[in-house]
Amino acid sequence: MSSWKNLLLKIGDNCPEYGNSDDLKDHIETCFGVIRRELEHSFDDVPHYIINCAEQIPHKIPLYGTLVGLLNLENEDFVKKVVETTQRKFQDALDSGNCDRIRILMRFLTVMMCSKILQPGSLVVVFETLLSSAATTVDEDKGNPSWQARADFYVTCILSCLPWGGAELIEQVPEEIERVMAGLEAYLSIRRHTSDTGLSFFEEDDESGKGLVEK
Repeated sequence: MSSWKNLLLKIGDNCPEYGNSDDLKDHIETCFGVIRRELEHSFDDVPHYIINCAEQIPHKIPLYGTLVGLLNLENEDFVKKVVETTQRKFQDALDSGNCDRIRILMRFLTVMMCSKILQPGSLVVVFETLLSSAATTVDEDKGNPSWQARADFYVTCILSCLPWGGAELIEQVPEEIERVMAGLEAYLSIRRHTSDTGLSFFEEDDESGKGLVEK
C-alpha cells in the first residue's frame, strides 16, 4: 500500500506510521504534508480514497474533515473535487436507499462545513430537502404513510448531524437552523404513532408476575 494511503488509513492511531505518537495535531500536519505533495501525482485518486476512508472509518471523520480543510487553503480545485465526489456519492446513496452511506456522508458534509469547506446554507438545503421528503411521505393525502420508517430515518439523520455541526449552524445561520428545528417539530407532530401490539402481553400483567403464571 502506498505510504500516503497508509497515513490516511492510520491517522489518529498510535502506530509506527506516525512514530507511535498520540498527538492528533502531529498526525494531521504529517498527513497534510504528504498528501499535499502527492496531489501532483495522484490528484484523481486522493479524493476518492479520503471519502472511502471516511465511509469505512466514520469515527475519524473529524480528522479527515480537518485535513481537507487545510488542503483547501493550498489547492481549491482538489477540495472542489472532494465536495463534488461526496455530493455525487450522497445522491447515489439516496437513490439506492443505502442508509449507512446516507448517514455517514451527511456527517462528512457537516464536518466539512465546520472546516469552512461548505457554506452553512448548503447544508441547511440538504436538511430541508430531506425534511420536506419526510413530511410529504407521512402526509395522508399526498404521501405514503406506510413508508414512515424511511421518513423517520431522514429525520434521524438530520438530528444526528447536529452534535457535529449544530453550534456552527446556530452561530452562522441562526434563522435557517431555527427553521429546520421548527420543521422537525412539525414532522414529529404529524407522524403516526403506533404501539407494538406484541408488548400488550406484558402491559396486561402486574408487576408480581401473577398474570404471567395464570396465562
